Amino acid sequence: MKKIFLTSLFALTTLVFAQAQTGNTTQGSGTGSNITTGDYNSFFGYAAGYKTTTGSNNLFLGVSAGRKNTSGNHNVIVGRNAGYNNLTGSSNMFLGQSAGYSNTSGSSNVFIGVDAGFYETGSKRLYIASGRSNPLIYGEFDNKILKINGTMAIGTNNYNGSGYGLYVADGIRTEAVQIDAETNWPDYVFARNYQLNPLSEVEAFIQKNSHLPNVPSAKEVNEKGINVVEMDATLLRKIEELTLYTIQQNKQIKSLNQANQALLQRLEKLEKLVQKQSKK
Repeated sequence: MKKIFLTSLFALTTLVFAQAQTGNTTQGSGTGSNITTGDYNSFFGYAAGYKTTTGSNNLFLGVSAGRKNTSGNHNVIVGRNAGYNNLTGSSNMFLGQSAGYSNTSGSSNVFIGVDAGFYETGSKRLYIASGRSNPLIYGEFDNKILKINGTMAIGTNNYNGSGYGLYVADGIRTEAVQIDAETNWPDYVFARNYQLNPLSEVEAFIQKNSHLPNVPSAKEVNEKGINVVEMDATLLRKIEELTLYTIQQNKQIKSLNQANQALLQRLEKLEKLVQKQSKK
């Protein structure tokens, strides 16, 4: 009995000494039990880092966290079954139960939340989620892409029911804006059958309502705001109508000039006749 005790004590001492040499810290049944040359790993929880052999500088915390990892390095995996199938992937951060569950060799990923990035096997991806699909935030570090599945509010809590994906208080400053929109762009104003309101009717409308026809009033804008695309279309419509009014007026002016020129010529003839008559 004494011999068995001494043998077990020697084996335990040898194991602790060997792990101390490589800077590994493990706690839990089966935790890091296959480490060979891996250095500076910290494994806590049943079967955490169970198959790790040469992987180094990993932190696995939780039941079966990083269970199948063999040679992956610099991973931070926290949560039951988080990073469960990771074999060689490195520099990953999986936080949450089953986060990064299917990853095997993908590297430089950041998955946060229960089941975040559950099916993702690629590299340099970002998931912030609470579920296996439709993450709240998805990103691609290599392609500089960030996708938000929902409303993003900046500097305000007054966004509920806004119907928009981005709600920003205090304004937005940018160098360029490209708007993709489907709208009835007002080229129809130049159609042959488009009916311009007589200017007398426009004048009467302005006198009564204090704004142009088909243009929102100041009160409406203050209460509801404006849709930039619709307002641009409205303003363009008014510009095109103004252009048609100008063309009409130009034709009238040209016609009047021609009539005036004809009258002047007749007047000159009359003056010459009068002068001839006065000399007789």
